[in-house]
Amino acid sequence: MRKSIITQQLRFTARNDYAFKKLFGSEENKDIMIEFISLVASLGKDDFDDVRIENTEQLPRFYKEKTGRLDIKIRLKDGRKIDVEMQNTYFDYYPKRSIFYCSKLIHEHFSSGLQYGNLKKCIAINVVNSPFKLSRKVHSIYQIRESEEQTLLDELLEIHFLDLTKLQKDNLTSLEKWLMFIKTDSKEKRAMLAQGNAVMTKANQVMDIFYLDEQERKRYEAAWEYESDRLSMISESERKGLERGLAEGEARGSRQAKLETAKTMLTMGYPLDDICKIAGLSQAEVEAIK
Repeated sequence: MRKSIITQQLRFTARNDYAFKKLFGSEENKDIMIEFISLVASLGKDDFDDVRIENTEQLPRFYKEKTGRLDIKIRLKDGRKIDVEMQNTYFDYYPKRSIFYCSKLIHEHFSSGLQYGNLKKCIAINVVNSPFKLSRKVHSIYQIRESEEQTLLDELLEIHFLDLTKLQKDNLTSLEKWLMFIKTDSKEKRAMLAQGNAVMTKANQVMDIFYLDEQERKRYEAAWEYESDRLSMISESERKGLERGLAEGEARGSRQAKLETAKTMLTMGYPLDDICKIAGLSQAEVEAIK
């Protein structure tokens, strides 16, 4: 009886990196991913024929050993690529970061001798639970367009920001219901949102696993600890960089903060790709620290 009461008091949210990737980045839940992304990017269900999730690792040691990727990389049959990330804390450099990684995906499978016409579109989807300052909309879509006539230069790059903090309580669209499903930590709210939607009902059952499975709860908690450690390092490095910046100049201080972040992450055993992402340094710059 006591265990049942404690379980009922637990609260889980799909904003957690592990839960988010379990819902939208695993083979067994591919139908959940397809419904969500089709709503975000206005894609048809047939666009997802033979879709591949390219980084499906959900290892128990994922957060302990800092291996794997936190984003979700998806490759459609025609070669188009989609990158999905959950961001609970927004930093002003995220737009640049999203453009950078989307650009990397565009030329990821492009080798010497191929024609530029072979380049495939990249869609970046950023779900953020911190105010996105560049737009008042819940769902913002960025493309390369002429500034006055708004003509599309090319569809190669498309970046979405989905701001959970701007969601209203009533009259939710189909997409906004999914965003509310991701945002809430209420089991009852998720059940209510899932009514009449078979795919969301399945997603709700996936979330209920965290109430029932001790190992899954541990991985869920480890994901929060991982994010707390990461944000703490960023905050500490920014503080040190600011202190040095006041004495040595803003540019040098900013550079030192990045190096401090990279050095700390190296000592903690983070993978090179994560270090480059968080510190904002190139692979060569990080390797030079070793």
